[in-house]
Amino acid sequence: MAVAAQKSVASLMQKTLDRQAALARMRLKFSKNQIEQILLNYARKGSAGPYGELVKVLRDYPLNDENYRIVFDDCLSCVVVLGRDFKQIVEAVCDVEWASRSEELVELFSRFVLSLVSAHSYHCQQVMTCLVKLFKADDEGWEDSPPPEKVHRWSNIHTVIAQIVAIIPMCIDLLMHIVIEQFPYYKAGCNANRAYIHNLIWMSKYIPSLREQIMAAIINRMIVMDVNIVEREKNKSQNETIFEMDVEERDEVSDALDYSMLEMLHWLEDERSPVLNLLCNVFERIVLPTYGIRHVQFLILYAVSINQQCADRILNNLWVVAAGLQGLGPGAFATRRTAASHLAGLLARCVRVPNTRLVFYLKTMADWCHKYITATQESTTATDSMKAHGAFHAICHAIFYLVAFKNHHLFMSKENLNFVESLNLPRLVACALNPLRSCPPPVARAFASVTRAHQLVYCAPVMERNARNSLQASTAVHYDEWFPYDPYTLPRSGKIIWPLCIEYKDFLNVGEDETQYTSMKKKLEGDDDDFLMSASPCQRLASSLSNGVSPGFRTSENILIN
Repeated sequence: MAVAAQKSVASLMQKTLDRQAALARMRLKFSKNQIEQILLNYARKGSAGPYGELVKVLRDYPLNDENYRIVFDDCLSCVVVLGRDFKQIVEAVCDVEWASRSEELVELFSRFVLSLVSAHSYHCQQVMTCLVKLFKADDEGWEDSPPPEKVHRWSNIHTVIAQIVAIIPMCIDLLMHIVIEQFPYYKAGCNANRAYIHNLIWMSKYIPSLREQIMAAIINRMIVMDVNIVEREKNKSQNETIFEMDVEERDEVSDALDYSMLEMLHWLEDERSPVLNLLCNVFERIVLPTYGIRHVQFLILYAVSINQQCADRILNNLWVVAAGLQGLGPGAFATRRTAASHLAGLLARCVRVPNTRLVFYLKTMADWCHKYITATQESTTATDSMKAHGAFHAICHAIFYLVAFKNHHLFMSKENLNFVESLNLPRLVACALNPLRSCPPPVARAFASVTRAHQLVYCAPVMERNARNSLQASTAVHYDEWFPYDPYTLPRSGKIIWPLCIEYKDFLNVGEDETQYTSMKKKLEGDDDDFLMSASPCQRLASSLSNGVSPGFRTSENILIN
């Protein structure tokens, strides 16, 4: 009720402002050459009074078509005198509403702007800033595609930007700087962020040299949203109550990230190979070093799902980073651990990663771990420090996670069972480096249950000894319980992501792997078909950080409120 009342008040205020603007348009009337004379007098005689009044009028009063034509005709006539001292008038003229007008008046604006930046390139920054600002629409959003009137308006803006870039190619770096500078604040609202991202993707299509930079800027902002959502969920889990304002703010950020993911997924689908290669670059540079996010990395899962070459590149590069084969040097453990988590998550969760890849990487990881154990046994300076051997622990945890998660495939036949036996898992569990000591408890328990049931490894003695030692230790062991591809929780973009994600099933459940989508359909049977779309985000989704839910093995049932 309160929200409806606020909207009603806002609507009445907007109608009042529209009426006032209409009256102002009727009263304001310029005469031909009046603007030109004011500008020339200011340039030649320094007549600041009329010039200041003109700037104020252009800023405060909307222009009807007749006044608009006079302003731009006069400015075009004396564009050569609009030097550095005319920054105020340039800003005021460029801020005049022009993009929604007739084709003739849009063309008039375009001619003025192009003449201005050609004669005085130092005005290019101000002009570009005014143009880019127009992409931050904060009015009504859209579901599938923007309404035609929005598209027409944005098309006019993009046409002018493209013309400026064609005339002054060196302004591309300046444009990119402005694009990043003008990016809406992540709490500015769903519509503003989505409209801006939609237009940046549009821009990348006619300025291909900026594609990777534009993608990096978008993903950087989406990561900020993602981190904010995760932090709020953590705070909520630590508090019994949450204020209504906090709920609304969180929902707004969640919606903004949801629609931003939707725009990015459509971009990847539309342009495929060229954009997917850029996404791989951006992932390795920006997403991979980022720890703890829950949604943005699913762009990579989508890319791996739709492109074989992209899948090969991503999985191979993740292994190279995790194993330290590219020589990252000291201090790289955090990135290596994150790479191991991503590699295990993609191999476990992605429907379209074939089991041949699972077998290949399990074998590769196990061989690396055995060589590492041999090397440490032969070293005179060997230590069981988890910090010193953090990469080894992370890769062992990836193996344990995959064996537990993919148990139905790995133990479905005698041939597969022989393969698992060839990994020599007992040596990993019993070695002096003791990777089970730092393994997240849910993964350790699931791995122990699966391997015990198939009489491969008996982890109980090691786990019991670790438990006793942890009780006696002065400092507690901190487990890494971040699993980057736990079920996806954003409902709109989730319609694209969910069919690509495998649900976890423990080894006691018999049957084929099912996707998050099919699992959610079963969960929602009997409910309203529009449940996911009609309920508010806070009603749709439960925190996957809540107590009692095993990270790494979460299912879609854990993200829906019963």
